[in-house]
Amino acid sequence: DTSQPHQAFRDSLRGQRVTIPSLHELFPEWMPRFHPDWQKARDEVLNPWLERWVEEPYTCAKLQAANFTIFAAIVCADASFDKLCTVAKYFAWYFVWDDPYQQKSKEYFEYTLLRRGSRPDLSSFTKGQQMALLCWDEVGEHIRRFLCSNNCQTLAEVRTFACLEVREILLETMLPFVESVDTVDSIYLHDNVPTVAEYWQRRDLTAAVYPVIATLFFIHDASTPVTSLKNPRLADLWKHTSYIVHITNDMLSMPKEAKDNQIEGLVPVLMMNYGIDCSTAMQWSFRLVQEIVKAIRDIERYLLEDTEKGEVNALLKKVFISGCKDVAMGLIHWR
Repeated sequence: DTSQPHQAFRDSLRGQRVTIPSLHELFPEWMPRFHPDWQKARDEVLNPWLERWVEEPYTCAKLQAANFTIFAAIVCADASFDKLCTVAKYFAWYFVWDDPYQQKSKEYFEYTLLRRGSRPDLSSFTKGQQMALLCWDEVGEHIRRFLCSNNCQTLAEVRTFACLEVREILLETMLPFVESVDTVDSIYLHDNVPTVAEYWQRRDLTAAVYPVIATLFFIHDASTPVTSLKNPRLADLWKHTSYIVHITNDMLSMPKEAKDNQIEGLVPVLMMNYGIDCSTAMQWSFRLVQEIVKAIRDIERYLLEDTEKGEVNALLKKVFISGCKDVAMGLIHWR
């Protein structure tokens, strides 16, 4: 028996018609800006990097065709060329990494980003697993080198500490994704119908939105203690941004996923939980994302009226309101 869980439901998706609403209307004031050298970064840096580290020719060609540099060019529009290249590799790496989690993977990232402990012996890993880790060396090395050299000009001790703070944030947001990759489909086993809450939990882990948002610290030379991530407004902004990314990605992916017999997105989850058709579930998804945009507008409005000089409020104003829009809308544009 080669049937998959919910096979009858999968079969029922074929032939249903659905219209995807205009997602660019979510933030109509947003317009994409690109780093001027993004094509050079793609052709001279990212594509050769993929060729070095992705052995299977079809997979390598598929990753190159995805053109991750376009999204990197949006969030790095005003950054240096070196930062653009590093961020493009980092984004591409999320699609390279698909290996079962092992403790040594965590130790590897702790060593690469923080120089914590010693470099782990990866000889017990398969060649593919080793390459999926080692290809990240260039990313981690550049992040560490750039942050530390950039932060050691004046007020050396304070700036070096700021460098460590950013690397700790990058690690903390990255590890949940690394640990979750091999559990992606577990909530769909045995014909279980995942609840919407289970969908959100799985999506937050596997979609890598939080580590993508965290790269804004690196891109914009910003810093804050790891504990600041619990600040209610910062945490809400990141959560709302991740939900926008999840929902819009699933809306855009629905036609292809239905054709490929996949049901992991929000639209099928809503259909199975509430007994609605595909078109209705798509409209529900759009209304939900509109409500989340309103929540971001509320944070934005509060900050415009707020006169406090706190560090987190300054970060929100300087980096994360515009940066999170770049992440959410940039991914829609990239798609």
